[in-house]
Amino acid sequence: MGKLQVKFCIFLCWALTSMYSDAQREYFIQRKNLTWVDARNYCQACFKELVTLTPDNIQALARDITSDHWIGLRKNFNFKNNSIDNSTGNLTSTVASYTESYFTTHYINNSDSSSPIMNWTQWANGDPLAFQNWYPGWPLPKPSPKPPNKTVCCSCSCTCPARPTTPMTTNAEFTTPNTTTTQSGHNVTSWSDDPAETTEFTPDFTDQSVVTDESTTHATRTENMTTRRTTPYFTTSAPWTTAEMPLAAQCEKSPVQEPEEPEDEDDSDDENYIEDSCVAMLSFGPWIEKSCLERLPFICYEDRFMGQVSVTNITFESANLTWLVAPGDISHYRVEVEGQKDNKTWEFSVTDLTCGLSNLTAGTSYSVQVFPVKCKRDLNPENATFYTIPKAVTNLTVSSVEKNSVFLRWEKPEGNVDFYRLTYETTPVKVTTERIKVEGLIPGTPYNFTVVSGVNDASKWSYEAHVSAYTKPDKVYNLTVSGNTKESILVKWDRPVGNFTDILVVANYPNGASLFNRTVKSNQQNVTVTDLPPATHIFIYVTVRVNNDLVGETKMIDSFTTPGPISNLILTTTSDSLTATWKPPVGSALNYTVERCLDRCVNETSVTTNIAFKNLKNAANYSVTVYAVSGQFTSTPVSAYKFTLPNSPTNPRATSVSKDSITFAWNAPKNTSAPTYGVTLNSSFWGQSWNYTTSDTTFTFLNLTSGTNYAFSVYAIADRQESASVYCADFTVEDLEEISLSMLCSSSEALLCDEESTRKGVFNELKEKFRTLLDGHIDWHLERQMKQG
Repeated sequence: MGKLQVKFCIFLCWALTSMYSDAQREYFIQRKNLTWVDARNYCQACFKELVTLTPDNIQALARDITSDHWIGLRKNFNFKNNSIDNSTGNLTSTVASYTESYFTTHYINNSDSSSPIMNWTQWANGDPLAFQNWYPGWPLPKPSPKPPNKTVCCSCSCTCPARPTTPMTTNAEFTTPNTTTTQSGHNVTSWSDDPAETTEFTPDFTDQSVVTDESTTHATRTENMTTRRTTPYFTTSAPWTTAEMPLAAQCEKSPVQEPEEPEDEDDSDDENYIEDSCVAMLSFGPWIEKSCLERLPFICYEDRFMGQVSVTNITFESANLTWLVAPGDISHYRVEVEGQKDNKTWEFSVTDLTCGLSNLTAGTSYSVQVFPVKCKRDLNPENATFYTIPKAVTNLTVSSVEKNSVFLRWEKPEGNVDFYRLTYETTPVKVTTERIKVEGLIPGTPYNFTVVSGVNDASKWSYEAHVSAYTKPDKVYNLTVSGNTKESILVKWDRPVGNFTDILVVANYPNGASLFNRTVKSNQQNVTVTDLPPATHIFIYVTVRVNNDLVGETKMIDSFTTPGPISNLILTTTSDSLTATWKPPVGSALNYTVERCLDRCVNETSVTTNIAFKNLKNAANYSVTVYAVSGQFTSTPVSAYKFTLPNSPTNPRATSVSKDSITFAWNAPKNTSAPTYGVTLNSSFWGQSWNYTTSDTTFTFLNLTSGTNYAFSVYAIADRQESASVYCADFTVEDLEEISLSMLCSSSEALLCDEESTRKGVFNELKEKFRTLLDGHIDWHLERQMKQG
């Protein structure tokens, strides 16, 4: 039976804990020191109530405190009419009866009606005590009355069964959690001991002298008890996990010896016992009892206020706000209004539940927050957002029209606009700029267009703006030209789609000057453009018209009249280049194609009346042909021929020499074609000279004099143009012939001619004479022969 009761209590406590932990609560740690009653009055005035602890919030709250704090738990609460006697109590008599029934049944074998657990039944706000976290040894039991000092003959000896398999949870030390946010999303706020906050609330405190004496005394006792109980204890389990659950005991009488009266070890606990105690949470989480008159900081809580703001009578620049009344003693409401685009912000305070806004910006999103103010503290705001009505666009115009489209423009209105809605016929279109090209229209059809300004959520629209327009007529197709001459061009086209009155054909110079302008009937599909200048670039425009003022897309085609031939073609050359010049024919749109030919032909283009060809072969006969070009049309050709100048041969040399002949060779000029060479040979000593021409690069001269130095020269010839000559010289092989010379010496000085020095001097003079006369012309040799004695 006892096990069933325990399971029922576990389920009930879990259900109550889950129910009350779902509330959206905010927690406020107060640093001022008050008695428990004054702390509760303060919490009720400026918040809702002293804190109710649950497994979800205790760890976050313990993390933010560094000393003992009052919580919303007291040993005894007075009941009136079967309900809790406080302003926030909401526990029904049924829940209270379940709780009391459990505790009474759980300790059914304990005849002491003053059991401490009987008193801890609910929190200050009326929530059931579904969770406990006592420091080991707390709460203190009520001391039993001491028995009279007499001898007993017998006593009850109780034999207790084995303890439950689930052991008591104990820890060597308490660890504060690392987070201040619980699973339920509780917010913990620490309030400083501000003198302004202290004077804000003035509850009816009790006699201060009494409070001071009792609290000081109790604080000393608490410190002593804490020192004695050194093992910390923390749990988030059901209430009965703070101690082993008591089990039924079996008792029987047995004779005992008269005991000696021991010392009373519980005298200190009896002294610490407080009949009507209040509960404080230690800085690391567990609870202890304290005198309610002791002054401690405390923790308040408040249910998060969820309100609503209504916005009515919205115009371009104004709106009215109304909101729900907030619970509690609200001093006033602080209203904040912020524009999302105009960066305007308003903040003001009112005591009513409504206010009007003015000087707003049209088409702007505004966010509104209304903060109820209690004890100089903002509660959770009531929120709303709304748009002011946007203003209508201005200067809606048709900027241009096409056969299948219309271009619309307008000016942005004052204020803000998120987008525009364009409507024509029954088609709405969303537009984000101040212009749009409306496509898919029918050529030559009238349309009515309507534009309104809108906001993002499409909740507000401006007044309408209207404009009308016709689409353009169609264009001609497959526009072509043919039959080009020096003076005329034939223009053709296919009939346009839709209705039109006539077709306008215009021919212009490239600079826009008019050459031809004619209107043709709607059934006509060609026209000859006449009286045109030759070799001219002609632009022809064909436009379809309706009623002479509304025109469709103009189609353009360009062409050229044919050119005449050039004149006065002149060619000039160097050894490796050729330049051609000429006079142009009549016309303005001319360029030229020049064809240069030698072994093969090469075409080049010129926009001027001259052209130069570089890196050509020397001594080569080139032909040049020039065509005048106008567009894709060319004139009859004009041609001329010209040789490039020859270059000189290189490396002349004698390759074979005999007594009466010499063979000379040379290298042809680089990059040459097939020139003719002129060769010469002469001997100034003998007065000999020869001149010949050849196409080879060798030549042999015959019938020469032996031992003679001959001078050789060679040059290239092309189109009667001669290059510079190059030279060399060589001797024919000598055919030696000895000539004896005798000299007669006479002198006034005796024996002078017989002296060696005289003979030698005369010989040297003779040798120098021969050197002057013969050196460089013929081979010679002079020797002195000594007269035999």
